[in-house]
Amino acid sequence: MVAGSRSSRCGRCCQNATCGCYSNKVNQLNCLAIKSGTSLACLVLPLLLLLTSFAGAQTPDASRLTLIHGLIATAQGQPVAHATVEIRDLRGMKMAAGFTDSAGSFAITTTVKLGEYVLLVMNELQIREEQITLDQPDREVKIALSVIPGSSAATSQQTYTVSAQGLLVPEKARGHLQLAHREFSKLNFAAAEKEIDQALQTDSMCAAAFSMRALLRLASSDPNRAIEDATRALALDSGEADAYVALATAYNSIGEFESAETAAQQALSRRFDFWQGRLEMAKALYGEGRFVLALRELDELNHDFPDVHLVRANTLQRLDRGQEAAEEFSQFLREAPNDPRSEQVKRIVGRLTERARAMPSFQP
Repeated sequence: MVAGSRSSRCGRCCQNATCGCYSNKVNQLNCLAIKSGTSLACLVLPLLLLLTSFAGAQTPDASRLTLIHGLIATAQGQPVAHATVEIRDLRGMKMAAGFTDSAGSFAITTTVKLGEYVLLVMNELQIREEQITLDQPDREVKIALSVIPGSSAATSQQTYTVSAQGLLVPEKARGHLQLAHREFSKLNFAAAEKEIDQALQTDSMCAAAFSMRALLRLASSDPNRAIEDATRALALDSGEADAYVALATAYNSIGEFESAETAAQQALSRRFDFWQGRLEMAKALYGEGRFVLALRELDELNHDFPDVHLVRANTLQRLDRGQEAAEEFSQFLREAPNDPRSEQVKRIVGRLTERARAMPSFQP
């Protein structure tokens, strides 16, 4: 599995003066009581009315009913139907959600405090975020989604097909690739590369062989050669989803997050349920500093894998949700106790725990 390779799991651990976190980036990753006798009743009532009026005038952040509505369309003006629309606060907490109709329109009624929020729009192949200010009871929003190059109606319906180039791979080459996959899963990289070489000797135009070799390069901490092999695979067969994941992983490992995001989008446009592709997408969004969007991708991922907990923990920490981050870091340690990053993660959990204990607790 791509995300589980030793060289490209997510990034490196880093520390700075304010926090320690696991990062994708290199060298970065309250009452008023009134007591009175009956003789003061005529004074108490006006006082209470005055206090109530004053309090209402001084709490502009109080929750109230807000209508958020608008239109979601493509850059060409075509309506985007059946897209999910979410309202999240700046810490990534989901406040409300809805869907667009056949005309691309949506309407969400919610009770939220005045302030800044993030509006997320997603359908199977597209995702967009926009920060909005809710300062009035009626808020209209218009958002344009860009189409992912190479996406198609077939993939949006999760109907996957085998490319013509893939069907032409000789049986002998397929056998070597199966053996290579078996050896790779056992972390026997030398044996896996030998089998890949045999497959390429049988069929020098085998895109799947170059794609698998790209994954092998990543496991061997060689992202540049991984990019070369993955690019070669895609030149031979543009439908090779594994090659796009290899590209996304490689670009994430060297900090080229925009390129990683594009590659991950391409992988998901071909296989919407490709969890490794979605993990790389979350890592790329994290690297770009788009933490709310990264968290949403991880929510959608819903896959129990050590690095998923690690990326989620780091994202939650960036969103100032330290207790939840500590829980995710701890889950990573339970699932991967022998991982070389474990000691660094243990120190991070310790600091988060100490910080939580030092915070004053509210006493009513």
